[in-house]
Formats: sequence, C-alpha cells, structure tokens
Amino acid sequence: MVRLAAVRAPVKARINMNVLGISGELGVALYAIVAGSFLAAVSNAAFSSGGAMIVLAVTSTVLPVSAVVPIHSTLLIGSTASRALVFRQHVDWRIAGPFLAGSIVAVVIGSRIYFELPDSVIGIAIALVMLIAIWLPGIRWRPRFRHPWVIVGFVHSLLSTLFAYGALLHAVILHTGLKRREILGTMAVALTGMSLFKIAGYTINGFDYRPFATVIVLSVIAAFFGTWVGKRINDRVSERTFRLVFRILVTVTAVRLLYVNLTHS
Repeated sequence: MVRLAAVRAPVKARINMNVLGISGELGVALYAIVAGSFLAAVSNAAFSSGGAMIVLAVTSTVLPVSAVVPIHSTLLIGSTASRALVFRQHVDWRIAGPFLAGSIVAVVIGSRIYFELPDSVIGIAIALVMLIAIWLPGIRWRPRFRHPWVIVGFVHSLLSTLFAYGALLHAVILHTGLKRREILGTMAVALTGMSLFKIAGYTINGFDYRPFATVIVLSVIAAFFGTWVGKRINDRVSERTFRLVFRILVTVTAVRLLYVNLTHS
C-alpha cells in the first residue's frame, strides 16, 4: 500500500504529470479510472458495497503507487455524495453522526502515522473481522458499550486512512435492523464525510492533488450517472436478494484482503 512518506515533498518528482493525459496509452488510464468510478457507483447504489474495491483495483493498476490511496478517497466522493443525496430521507443520524465524530479523530491520527504501521497485519485483521461480522447468523448488533458508532467510525476510518479501505461499517451495519435504503443513505453520509476528512489529512501531510484534477472531476460526474443507474437496480431488488449480494460482495473483499496480505507478508 501507499505510504505518506512517498507522497510528501518528493511527490511531484515521483508522479508523471502526464499520466492522466488524454492521448495514447496514458489516455487509457484516465478512461479506466472514470469507467471504474461509474461501475463503483452502480455497485454502491445498488448493493451498498463493492465500489471501493472496484476503485482500488483500477487505481492500483494504472496509477503510480504513491498516488493510489490519496486518490482513492477523491474518486469515491462522487459515488457516496450522490448516494447521500438520492437516499437523504433515509439517513439514520443516530449512526452517521457518531460515526463522523470518531472518523475525524481517526483521520487526524492515521494521516500522521500512515507510513509506520505494517500493512499485512492490519489487512489480515480487518478481513477476519469482516468475515466474522457479516456471516454471524441471526444476530442483531446490540453492543453493550457506550457510543458504539463513535468506535466503529474511529476504527473504520483509521483503517481506511492507512490502507484505503476500512470495511468495518459495511460488516456491522447489516446487523442493525435497518432496511436497505436506510443502510444506503446512512453509509453514504458517513463515508462522504470520512472521505472529505481523509482528503484534508493527506493534503496537510503534503500530497498534491492538482495533477489529478481532470480525472477527479470526470470521475465525480461519472459517479453521479452510476448512482442513477444503481438506484434503479436497487428499486428492482428484493430485500433478501440485496442482503445476499451485500454479504457476497463483502466476503469477496475480505477474501481478497486475506490473499493479498498473506501472500505479501
């Protein structure tokens, strides 16, 4: 994964400023990222999961490694913000508000220690947490400690700041009793706020987003169209099918995390 040490002052020297050009094979990178953002928005709006993995897979293939994690957050903004707008009437602020409170603290800490923690240990840990949480049979999540969503927001956002993908919220929210539109709206607000915090954190720590302005703008536009398509898929999907697809997508993400971190540890 990317380290902040690699994206501080030397970032301009490390990143080909023309990597997102519109011509030749460099143009392919731009089109691939925009297409990935569209597909991520479709997946997120339809099933509330899978989008972050799509974006991560595409960016890690076509971008310099020093740019993947910081750019990952900006590309998800279009998907999550458009979803928050579409499902705004279904947001559960009892979850989203505390999540964001924990998130901002986590990003402040995570953006400073980003380059000091081992990727493999955290990646394996979150994959196991996801698998356990998402497949607990017939159990609703009723934590006995105070302010549980502050803790979820902190842990999810810390992992996301360090390794691009947190996924804890995806796993536990399915056991809250919320319906699918409430899950979609609540997650969208929580993740949009987290992404904004992360962008601020990376910027403060020296990452320069200006070379990527074109792809960010086009990806945000593509994500709004993707959300429109995904919402129509969501309207035609039953609650049972939604939850099954949600579980499958989270499981695929977790298995991928395990494989990547076990084979590179």
